[in-house]
Amino acid sequence: MTYTTNYNSNGPRPMDMHSVSPNTVRCTRQVISRINGLVGGILLGVGMIVVAIGFMVSHDAAVLALLITGASLAFSGIIELTIAAFFRRSAGRQQARLARLKAEGLGFPGVVVSVKRHHGVRLGHSFSAYVECTYVNHEGKTCLVKSPTFLHAGDGAYGRRGGLMAGTPSIDNYSAHVYVNSYDPTDYAVEVFTQPVEVQGVYDFR
Repeated sequence: MTYTTNYNSNGPRPMDMHSVSPNTVRCTRQVISRINGLVGGILLGVGMIVVAIGFMVSHDAAVLALLITGASLAFSGIIELTIAAFFRRSAGRQQARLARLKAEGLGFPGVVVSVKRHHGVRLGHSFSAYVECTYVNHEGKTCLVKSPTFLHAGDGAYGRRGGLMAGTPSIDNYSAHVYVNSYDPTDYAVEVFTQPVEVQGVYDFR
């Protein structure tokens, strides 16, 4: 059997060549930005249509009701778009920092030591989380860092009151790589990946 080396959170280990390559996780801020942008665009568009209809009718009460409704929808859409722009800029700064440190800093394989939930953000069966990981720097010192938040897919199980049960994510689900400024160890970026899924108990005799 042919093996290749996969550098992940638990160090190098043999992996079947047919395994799925790790993918980067979904950034929570990017997802929130897209959702708010979509909702805001719909509300703004519907509000403008309602206002336009208000100018086409002749009944005074209907005109007033349509204008108020349309303006409220459009205003809500603008608020949603403003929130989307805020999260888009924040996610953009994260990506720019990662790109800068990839190009100019030092890279180290990270060891994921915990995955913690970021309470208050849930999208369907997914919730926001971040990893804490360690890495050994060029001086041989072990450093502890944490990643930006990302979406962790829950198991979809529901509790007695109908609330989604979000179990503690396993560190085996993720791997990480750390990029650090050569002169400032507090200036770092953590790139998180989903672990490759290895096929178990399958023997290929082709």
